[in-house]
Amino acid sequence: MRTSNRTTIDLDALGGLFPHRVATASELLSLGLPSGELAVRCRPRGPWQHVLPGILLLARTPPTRLQLVRAALRYGGPGTLLTGPDALQLHGMRALPAAGPVQILVTRAIEPAAGIRITRTRQLPDPVLRRGFLTVPLARAAVDTAKALRARDDIRAVLTEVVRHGGVPVADLRPGLARGSEPARQVLSELADGVRSVPQAWARAVLDDLPLPVPTWGVVLQSAEGRPLGVADAWWDGLGLAWQFTTPAPARDLLAAAGAVVLHTTPSRLRGSPAAVAQDLLRAATQATTRPRPDLRPNPSPTPSPHHRIARRSPTPTHL
Repeated sequence: MRTSNRTTIDLDALGGLFPHRVATASELLSLGLPSGELAVRCRPRGPWQHVLPGILLLARTPPTRLQLVRAALRYGGPGTLLTGPDALQLHGMRALPAAGPVQILVTRAIEPAAGIRITRTRQLPDPVLRRGFLTVPLARAAVDTAKALRARDDIRAVLTEVVRHGGVPVADLRPGLARGSEPARQVLSELADGVRSVPQAWARAVLDDLPLPVPTWGVVLQSAEGRPLGVADAWWDGLGLAWQFTTPAPARDLLAAAGAVVLHTTPSRLRGSPAAVAQDLLRAATQATTRPRPDLRPNPSPTPSPHHRIARRSPTPTHL
């Protein structure tokens, strides 16, 4: 087609000019496209489509999640930062999939729109660039995600992951969740007490009403000669009792062969049958009292596996 400035525009190739094929209507108009042409191309079954007011996807296929994210950031305007589950995904966190409204952080009033969740703040945090998207820092993304969640286990999964695998100190989460939901504050309290997995949180809830001493969590055990025997998710040293709910069977066999009483509980049973698990645990504790304590001891200097190492956060924005 020919426009008033006598420049020929290849409309089918136009999408390649814009990241993720997402453009604002004003950008297209500034190129010389008549507003009527935009309306025609965004009709049902047309080659383009509106994804948000004033934001177009220059493709006929359903938008991908990244295209929805790009559209939300363009809708928010300059300075908008991505937060919530999509920001967590871009930071490498995988506890929950990115679904539902895209969450953005802005400093000015913006008209609400379907498909986005807008949070207004007086001052934006320092941005972090992830795969070409400006996001909030990891701690802020976790806080904003937790505030939007209702299920306690979802909140646990998010906050535990950013603490355990993202290297976020619990203290960095506390200010943002001080006025959060009761489940979020409870999960934060668990993390402050040392809980580092969702199954561990379920296990601690089972122990709340049992007449057992407080165990040590996540103990690497060895024989008297220093031979490694595996990890007890919870360990009662005075009883020689190991409780495991994430440890593979070979480690359980080594501990049992060394004389420990080993109770294994699947995470699904922990979650679904806590009363029955409590009885299992009491029986295992009783059994442990009827036998001599095995000559096992915690490894004084356990070397964490790569899976358990906590990444050190960079103090400056990271570019990927």
